[in-house]
Amino acid sequence: MDWKEWKGKRIFVQLNSGAVYSGKVIDIDSNLFPIIFISIIDKYGKRVTFPHKDIRKIVEEKKDERN
Repeated sequence: MDWKEWKGKRIFVQLNSGAVYSGKVIDIDSNLFPIIFISIIDKYGKRVTFPHKDIRKIVEEKKDERN
């Protein structure tokens, strides 16, 4: 999987810790490869960053047709 494909997409993610986030992917940082850090702006407008190895589940959220 190329993690850079997630950049700009709205996602729902569940981490191994049980934490869940929903938001837009704003950065994929592979400077510390093999660890890849993913940064999102969550639904509350906060920046959240986590390593890809902590992801239990990630799905793209579809746009709401009403908005």
